[in-house]
Amino acid sequence: MIREAEAKEYAKDLEVLLAETDEILANTEQNLVLLEKAPSDSALLQELFRAMHTLKGGAATLGLEEAVSVCHGMETVLDEVRTGQRSVTSEMMNGLFKVLDWLKDWRNAIGEGAEGPPASGILPVVEALQICPSPSEGPQSNVPLKWPETCEKLPAKGAAGALTASLEALVSQGNPVYVLTVRFRTDAPLLSVRCFQVLTLVEEVAEVAGSSPSLEDIENDKASDALTLYVVGEKESEQAQRIAATVQDVVEVSMRRYTVNTTIAGASSPDKKPEIRVEKTALGKTVRVDVALLDSLMNMVGELVIDRTRLSQIAARLMSNSETAAVGSEISSLASHLQRTSSELQDGLMRARLLPLKSIVGKFPRMVRDLSRRCGKETVFSMTGESTEMDRTVLEAIDDPLIHLLRNAVDHGIEMPDERERLGKPKAGNIRLSAWYEDNQILVRVEDDGAGMDPERIRRTAVKKGLITEEASRKLSEQEICELVFLPGLSTASETTEVSGRGVGMDVARQNLERVNGRIELWTRPGEGTQVTLRLPLTLSIMRALLVKCADEVYAIPTSSVEEIFSLKDQSIGSVRGKQAMKVRDRIVPLVSLKGVLSDSPWQRDGSRYALLTRTQAQPVALGVEELLGEEEIVVKELRGLLSRVRGVAGATILAEGDPAVILDINRIL
Repeated sequence: MIREAEAKEYAKDLEVLLAETDEILANTEQNLVLLEKAPSDSALLQELFRAMHTLKGGAATLGLEEAVSVCHGMETVLDEVRTGQRSVTSEMMNGLFKVLDWLKDWRNAIGEGAEGPPASGILPVVEALQICPSPSEGPQSNVPLKWPETCEKLPAKGAAGALTASLEALVSQGNPVYVLTVRFRTDAPLLSVRCFQVLTLVEEVAEVAGSSPSLEDIENDKASDALTLYVVGEKESEQAQRIAATVQDVVEVSMRRYTVNTTIAGASSPDKKPEIRVEKTALGKTVRVDVALLDSLMNMVGELVIDRTRLSQIAARLMSNSETAAVGSEISSLASHLQRTSSELQDGLMRARLLPLKSIVGKFPRMVRDLSRRCGKETVFSMTGESTEMDRTVLEAIDDPLIHLLRNAVDHGIEMPDERERLGKPKAGNIRLSAWYEDNQILVRVEDDGAGMDPERIRRTAVKKGLITEEASRKLSEQEICELVFLPGLSTASETTEVSGRGVGMDVARQNLERVNGRIELWTRPGEGTQVTLRLPLTLSIMRALLVKCADEVYAIPTSSVEEIFSLKDQSIGSVRGKQAMKVRDRIVPLVSLKGVLSDSPWQRDGSRYALLTRTQAQPVALGVEELLGEEEIVVKELRGLLSRVRGVAGATILAEGDPAVILDINRIL
C-alpha cells in the first residue's frame, strides 16, 4: 500500500515537472534564437541560465539523472558566457540547439512512459562546447563537470549549532544578517523544486549564509512548506524578499533582523514574531484544466443555450394567447434571466477555451533560422500579435498551415543574398508573422519581401500538369491564376527538396482552414513579395447561423459565410456561357441553387425565392434557397465516422424545437 501511494505521488510530481519542462524548453528555444542575434544581452543569458538551473533541480528531485547531467553541462556553458569567460559563436549556438533537441526528445520519451535517450549521446557535444575557445582566447583544456558556484555557496549546515556559530560570527564582525521565511502552499507539488528555485534566485542577489532545510536535504526531497534563509546585508535582504515572493506557489514571505538570541529554524526554542512582513503573495492566476473536462462543460453550456432558446419560443406562444398570457409573461421573464446567466457562463467558458497564438509560434523562430541556414539564405523573422487569443481547436488547425507558409517564404519567397543585392534589396530577407482581431474574425498573416509569384509560370505549370485547360487558363485573372497554387499537386519548384516542392501543403492548408470555417487569402506581386492571410472564426462551439429551408429540410449556414440576402423576384437572372448568373451592383455573380447543389445539379429554380450572396475561396457566389427561417444561435455538434466525410457538411446542431439540422460548409459545397 505504501509503495502504491509513493507511485501515485511520483506520477503526480512527474506530471507537474513535465508541464513545467514544456514551458521551460519552449522559452529556452525562443531565447536561444534571440541570443544569437544579441549575444551580449545579459538578461537573456541570465534567463537561460535560470531555466537550465530550474530544470536540473526538478529532474534531480525525481532522480532523473540523465537530464540532470545534460542540464548541468548546458548550465556550465551558459555560466561561462554570462561571466565573460566565453563569447557566443555560431558553432556554440549550433551545439546549444543540439542539446535542446536532446532535452525535447528526453521529455517526450519520459512523458510517454519510456526510457529517455542516453546522455552519453549528447554529452560529447556538451563537453565540446565547454572547451570551445572564444575568438579572443587561445586553446583551452577541458573543463571538468562540476556543480555551479551557486550551489557551492549554500553548504549544508546539518547541525543547528554549527549554523548558529557561523551566523554569530558574521554579526560580531558587523555584518547585518536577516532571517527570510518563505512559506508555500501546503498542497503545492514539487516543494523541493520550489525551495531550490528560491535558493537559486536569492543567491543571485545576496549572500546566503545558510538555510533550513539545507541544500542537501532539499536535493534529497526532504523539503517542507516552509523555507528559512539567512541572508547577509539589509538592501540585499529586501531585494531577496521581493524576488522570493515572485516564485510560484509562494503564499507568504516574512523578514526579520537576526540577533545573537535568534533561534535557528529547526532548533527547540520558539520563533519570535517577525518584525518585517510583506503582504501575502497572491496564488497563481491560472490553473490547469483537463481538456476533456473543458469540452464536457462547453457541451453542457451548448445544451443550455438550446434550452433557453426553446423557453423563449414557448413564452412567445403563451403570450400570444390571452388565456395563457400571464403565464407566458412570467416564463418570458424567467427566460430573460436565464439568457443573461447562460450568456455570462458561455462567455466565461469560451474565454477558458482561448489560448494565445504564442502557444504554437514559439518554435517558429528556431524553424526559420534552421531553414534559412539550410537554404543558404539570410532572413530576419519577426512576430507581432502573439498574445492574440483564439479557440484551441482553431489554434490546432492553423499550426500545420503556418509551418508550411513559413517554409514556403524561406524556400520559395526569399531570394539568395547575392540575388537580393543585385536587385537592390537588403541581403537579409524579411519574414513577418502577425495576428490581430478584425470585426468578428481573427486574421493571421505571413508575409515576405521576396520574389513573389509569377502568374504566367503558375498558369503554364497548371496547364502542363493537366490541372486546368489552356482555354480555361486564358480566361482567368492574375489573382485567380495565383490562387491555382491551392490545387493539389501544383508546384512551380524546379526540384523537390526535403523542405518543399512536391505540390502538397497549400491545398492541405486550405482544407485545414475550411474544417474550422476559416478561409485563406493570397496576395502576391513579382519582385515585391507575398502575403497569405488566414481568416478565422473567434470560436467554433457556438455560432450564429442563418436557418434556411430546402426540400422540406432545414439547414444552417454560418452567418460569417453570408454577405447579403436578395429576393430573386427583384433580380434579373440570365445566362453567361451556359451557366446561370445574376447581376449584383454592376457585377455578374454565378447563381446556383441549394437544391441543385445537393442533387448534383448547378441550378434548379423551382421553389428558390431568395439568393444568399456568399464568398467562397475564389469568388462571390449567389446561393438560391426556398425559404428563410431566421437567424439563430446554434451549438455545433461534431459528426464522426462516415458522416464526417460528407462533402460540404461542417457538422450538425439541435434546433430550439428539438429537431436536428445539418450545418453547411459553403466553401466546400459550391
